[in-house]
Amino acid sequence: MKQMSGSVFFDTNVLVYAYSNDDLVKKATALVLGAIPDRWLSTQVLIEFVNVLTRKLKTGWPDAQTAMLEVTQNHNVHQTSPDTILAATRLAQRYGFSWFDALIVAAALECGCETLYSEDLNAGQLIEGRLRVVNPFQV
Repeated sequence: MKQMSGSVFFDTNVLVYAYSNDDLVKKATALVLGAIPDRWLSTQVLIEFVNVLTRKLKTGWPDAQTAMLEVTQNHNVHQTSPDTILAATRLAQRYGFSWFDALIVAAALECGCETLYSEDLNAGQLIEGRLRVVNPFQV
C-alpha cells in the first residue's frame, strides 16, 4: 500500500474493514490508514458505516454507537451541504460516477483532500486534477 501525502478522505469500506473480522489483511491495512494525521470522512460515510455495521455485520446498536463515536473522534467530519450535493451532480455528470460515489468525491474535494481511499472507485483516477483515488487493498 502506497501512503500518499496531504489530507486523505476515507470511503465507507475502509472504515468497515477496520471494524470487521471478515478479512484480517484488509483490517490491518485499514487500521494502518487510521494513523494518517489529516484524515476526513463525511456524514454520508458515517450513515453508510452504521448501516453496514448493523445490517451486514449484525453489530448491536450499542456497539455501533460506540464505533461511530470512535470514528468521529478520530477523523475530521465533513457535513454534506446543498453545495456538496450540487457539486456531486456535476461530478456525476462529468465522470459518470454513481450518485453516492459522486457525493463522496464532492465531499473529499471540498475538504481539500489529495487522496480518496476507496476500493469501489477507479484506482489511480485523478479527479479535477487534484484528488487521486487509491485502492489501499490492491496488492
